[in-house]
Amino acid sequence: MIEVEIKAKIENPKYEIEKLDKLGAKYSHTERQHDIYFNAPDKDYKKTDEALRIRKIPKNDTEFEKILTYKGPKLNDISKTRKEIEVEISSITKMTEILENLGFKKAATVDKIRRIFTYENYTITIDKLEKLGTYMEIEDVVKEDANIDEICDNIMEIFKKLDITDNFERTSYLELLEENKE
Repeated sequence: MIEVEIKAKIENPKYEIEKLDKLGAKYSHTERQHDIYFNAPDKDYKKTDEALRIRKIPKNDTEFEKILTYKGPKLNDISKTRKEIEVEISSITKMTEILENLGFKKAATVDKIRRIFTYENYTITIDKLEKLGTYMEIEDVVKEDANIDEICDNIMEIFKKLDITDNFERTSYLELLEENKE
């Protein structure tokens, strides 16, 4: 599958939520996500623009969904469109141990609070990250033969309807956190 995603830094999440409501977006839920990123033993994912992560997401009050995700390099110059492959895992500890035994190294962790909305066939999230601020992402997950340019145009139209016309960011949260360290 291909994840077509565009994000923008926002300053006033409450105001943006009001605009989402007026647009007709439906609030789904809020979740705290914890991501552990890994780097490969044979190449540097910073240089190849790839990512490998384990994400922990609450299913309910006592259970968590744990997902191993590979993200390929960005496919265009406008968005964060990437090939994405995900598989649910049963144990973060055991998956981490497998990866480390294969030579992968933990690169970083990213924690965020994500508010999730739906609008038409798009997922819209408002992500709050300590040290980085708040971002809105609009994404669509499509088949590999989809017209990515058309989907990017549609996402930009949604941003325009929300009066968001600048502060777009192609850099991943991981990369932004690493830049923030320097």
